Amino acid sequence: MSFADDGTLAAGKAVAAAAVMAKRRTVQMPKNVSVDNSELTTLLKDASSPTRRLLTAWADIPLLSMLETDWERGPLVLIGLNDYMMWPLLPPGTLLQLNPKARTIAAGAWPEFERPVYLIEYKGKFYCCHAQRKGQIIILISHAESPSRPTVTIPFKEAKVRGQLTPIFRPLATRRSAAGRASHRRTNP
Repeated sequence: MSFADDGTLAAGKAVAAAAVMAKRRTVQMPKNVSVDNSELTTLLKDASSPTRRLLTAWADIPLLSMLETDWERGPLVLIGLNDYMMWPLLPPGTLLQLNPKARTIAAGAWPEFERPVYLIEYKGKFYCCHAQRKGQIIILISHAESPSRPTVTIPFKEAKVRGQLTPIFRPLATRRSAAGRASHRRTNP
């Protein structure tokens, strides 16, 4: 598993390693884990360190919301800090929970705030988006106000629907946060 320069997984836009790893195997962590303090300090002092960037993104998550999380339901997914596909509904840095049991793309017309959001893997990249299946293709749909391409069409047989996502925490949009950067808004010609 490798990280890109922006602190997200190199494999895709949405940070979804937990979903993939949970599917592949269950790992038991030892109760007493020793960490080399000098190595950890070096990672945290380096502003370009993916570990520091990930922890910085998580720093704003209220711990009380984590206490109410049903950990048995599924792994957590963090939208990458440069992923604007679902912005402003789900801005970069949003923490979601994956329901791996809900892998069927629901058909029908949906109101904006009720439409399901899916985690879809395609060619080593993860997409956090709305989706629609038409025969042998899946249409990945970004939010209407997103600066990302409105739709991406992929073959159904090559895509893996990892499950449906439920938001746990959305970062507040501020001028300095990735969630509120106005420069990423789509402009009309």
